[in-house]
Amino acid sequence: MENTSRYKEIGIRLSAIRLGFSTLSQTEWAGKNGFNKTQYNNWETGLRRIPVEAAETLCDVYGLTLDAIYRGRLDGLSDTSRKILLSSTPIALTTSSKDNPR
Repeated sequence: MENTSRYKEIGIRLSAIRLGFSTLSQTEWAGKNGFNKTQYNNWETGLRRIPVEAAETLCDVYGLTLDAIYRGRLDGLSDTSRKILLSSTPIALTTSSKDNPR
């Protein structure tokens, strides 16, 4: 069984990444980053978990970490990426892995 509440948190972070780094719609963002628009919508809405390979693409292009996407941990991010995520998402994020021990 999938952990949909956890996927929703990841989806909120994906939305924050998209909106923080661009003004693109989900469809435009998906195309720009080489994702299928339906799959990306499912990830951002929390219906499905983004695969590691797709998350790695976002990490490489936008200077993110897998911990930021999957766990909300911001301690490995640049100041710019950290500010973008903190200003774009309403869910709890942390700057220290000790503060968010999931």
